[in-house]
Amino acid sequence: MKKLLLIAAMAAVALGASAGYTLEKVWEISDVSFLPVGDTRQGFGMDGKFYINNKADQVVYIIDENGLTEETLPGGRNCAITRDEAGNIITSDAGFGSTMWVDQSFTVRNPTTGESATYMIPNDTGFQGRCDFFGFAKGDLLEDGELYITAANTDGTIYTDKVLRIKITEGELDTDNTYVATCDGLVNPQSSTVINYYIDMQGEEALIYAYRSGNPAKLVADGDNYTFTSIVLPNLDEVNKKGHANGIFPLIWDGKEMFIYPLMPDYRDGWAIAEAGAAEPLLAVTSTAQANPNAFQANWLNAEVDDTGVTIYQYMPGYCLRVYRLTKDEPSVPHVYMLGGDSNDWNPTQGQEIDYDAENDVYTATITFPDEYNFFGFTTELAENNDDGGWRYIEPFRFGAIANEGTDFLYEGQEYVSLTWDEYHAIGIKGGEYKLTIDLNEMRLYIEDLNPQGIRGDVNMDGFVKIDDVTALIDYLLGGNEEGIDINAADCNKSGDVKIDDVTTLIDFLLGGNWPN
Repeated sequence: MKKLLLIAAMAAVALGASAGYTLEKVWEISDVSFLPVGDTRQGFGMDGKFYINNKADQVVYIIDENGLTEETLPGGRNCAITRDEAGNIITSDAGFGSTMWVDQSFTVRNPTTGESATYMIPNDTGFQGRCDFFGFAKGDLLEDGELYITAANTDGTIYTDKVLRIKITEGELDTDNTYVATCDGLVNPQSSTVINYYIDMQGEEALIYAYRSGNPAKLVADGDNYTFTSIVLPNLDEVNKKGHANGIFPLIWDGKEMFIYPLMPDYRDGWAIAEAGAAEPLLAVTSTAQANPNAFQANWLNAEVDDTGVTIYQYMPGYCLRVYRLTKDEPSVPHVYMLGGDSNDWNPTQGQEIDYDAENDVYTATITFPDEYNFFGFTTELAENNDDGGWRYIEPFRFGAIANEGTDFLYEGQEYVSLTWDEYHAIGIKGGEYKLTIDLNEMRLYIEDLNPQGIRGDVNMDGFVKIDDVTALIDYLLGGNEEGIDINAADCNKSGDVKIDDVTTLIDFLLGGNWPN
């Protein structure tokens, strides 16, 4: 996988972005003539490689970005090949096109250790299964797991509402729990039906029951049997709405339950990713093939999820092998600029940018306001020029303080300043050095005085201006005890000394919310 990602970083071809995602083609093999199309009808990708069973010589070919490798594995008499959740490879020993009562066994093999087991399906289920293709299996079929195939009887008749559940327990075929489950109402299975196991968004076990000529279905266990929901997926072709072919694959990623599936027309190599019932795909790759390259209409897709994204594998017999990389775009963080408060004089082209603190998701800056009183506001965009429409351009991006009286907001030591995009006001602050912290999620501005001289009116120094300060100021004037008193803050009318007039000024502020200049 490290090599795969390295290639992606160096040589990936960007296919475009949609819905906040980026899809890149990591590598491609466009000449697959070394895989006889009629004998290698199914394949899947895992750990940067493709595994494809050739029923002609009963060998599993392994292909990486450099082409056919020297590494091979024993294969089966059928094209069917899949894997389980543990990464074991599963092949069918039945002859191609036959039901599983003919050489009714399949082999599971660990591709790293070579450990393998062959399981014989019991006759006493009353049914057998079609094995032209396999879907992804549950668990570890060398230990404990389950494989799902379409049910058929011994003359090859396919049942429209049945799934053969093949259970492995402690490395042995569990005959007591291998049986045919019914799903009432399920219709239209074919010999090429594929049943993929997965865990859905709710953390529940589910199956995707897919065939090439209609909408797939999601199956959920109901006791020993199943209920189903039809899955409708969008197609880019307005005429041909199906576009599922062989190859639909469930994907749980980025908080969504998605499906990777082939697109129409003509069963070519186009594919898409979408949520069930969506009007449009999350993203799509249009077809490059000029015609259907295989008569059995297969376009196999599967995916692996990791911490940074999704690796998508596509095998279209007779046409191509491709690996894609799907990642989520980093959310864009808006710039924030301060207008006013300095020599920029509210120029809409020259605001001072506020640094973004990604860890805390806030914007911070240390600002020195030079004058006795300074006024400032904010914008997330600057204008390129201030001739025609400079202010009109930034107007939708501006924000500032909420002011009850409809005038500028004067900062006098409040816990925070409430911000708004609508009917905003400038923020007034006395000269000094401050740390500004802007939280756009809460729409609040926090101001820290880095050289505090006392908050005007905060006589008792508790950080707030309230009625307690009136009491503290009167007590001081009556008793003359400065303990616990901020004399600078007690000079509410800025006359240079503390007198009874300051009590009146403080009460007027508490009643009206404004200080005299």
